[in-house]
Amino acid sequence: MSPTYPWIENKLEEVAGDAFLNRLPHAILIDAYPSWGVEELACRLTQKIVGMDGDPREIPHPDVLWIRPEDTKLKIERVRDAIDFVHLSSQVAARKVAILESVEIASIPASNALLKSLEEPPANVHWILTTTAYDLLLPTIRSRCSRIHLHNADRDDTAQWLLENEVPQSELENLMIEFGDAPFAIKEAFELKLQSLRTYLLQGWRDKSVDLSVAVVLKEQDFYELLARWLRITARVVHNEKAPEAMRFWDELIAARRAAHEQSNLNRQIQIERLLIQWFRMKQKIRRRNAATKIMQH
Repeated sequence: MSPTYPWIENKLEEVAGDAFLNRLPHAILIDAYPSWGVEELACRLTQKIVGMDGDPREIPHPDVLWIRPEDTKLKIERVRDAIDFVHLSSQVAARKVAILESVEIASIPASNALLKSLEEPPANVHWILTTTAYDLLLPTIRSRCSRIHLHNADRDDTAQWLLENEVPQSELENLMIEFGDAPFAIKEAFELKLQSLRTYLLQGWRDKSVDLSVAVVLKEQDFYELLARWLRITARVVHNEKAPEAMRFWDELIAARRAAHEQSNLNRQIQIERLLIQWFRMKQKIRRRNAATKIMQH
C-alpha cells in the first residue's frame, strides 16, 4: 500500500468521487509547484482507474505504462513507446493508462507525436501527464487535457505532517521558509542533512566580514533550487525591512537564476561567492540605515 499524504488524498476525493470512472477524460494534466507531489497524485489516480493497490511506478501492471524523462529530456522514442502501448488491447483492467512525467521537458518531436495521439485517442485509454511548469507546456497540449491543479496545502497542515514525519520543531520554521512550505523538499532536505542557507545567512547578519567558505558546501547543491531558496529568504527581508537594497539583491538573484538556466558551464562556486559578497554589502547598508533611524528617533 502506498503511503498517504493528506493534501493529495483531499484532492483525490475532490476530483475522483463515485462517478469518477463514468466521466473520466481521456487526457489528464496534473500540475503543481515542485515538491508538492504531482507524481503521487498521478499514482493514486492510476490506482483508482485500473484497480490496483501497489505503486504503479514500482510494481509492473500489464495495463499501465509509467515513463520518466531520461537525461533531462522526455525523448520521442519513449513517447512512441507510450503511443504503441495505448493502442494494444487491455489485458487485466477495463482501461489502459499511460503516464508521462515532467511533460514540459518533452522534445519538440516528442510533443508533436504526443499531440497527435491526444487528438485521436483509442477507446478506454487514458493519458496522465504531470508537470511542475504549466506555463512551459505547448498551448495545444494544454487545450487537449483536463487540468487538475494540486494546490498547496494549508501551512498548518503541512507543518503537522512534517512533525509527524520526524522533522523536529526546532528546524521546522527555517526549512518551511527556505523551501516554500513544500513538504517533500523539506523532508528530503532534513533527511539529507542539507546545509541550511537561511541559517547561515541569518547567523551572519551581524558579522563584520563575509565568510566565503560556505560556498564550497553550497556549490554541491542543486544551483537552480539553491537560488530559489535564496529568493524566498530575500523576499522575507524585502517584506520586513522595506529596503531598496534588498530589492536590488532580489534582481541579482533573478539574473543569476536566468544565467543558471541558460549556461550549463556556469562556475557555481564563483557565482555563490559573488552573491554572498553582495548579500553582505546589502545587510551592512540595512544595518547602518536602521542604526541611523534609531539615533534620529532618540
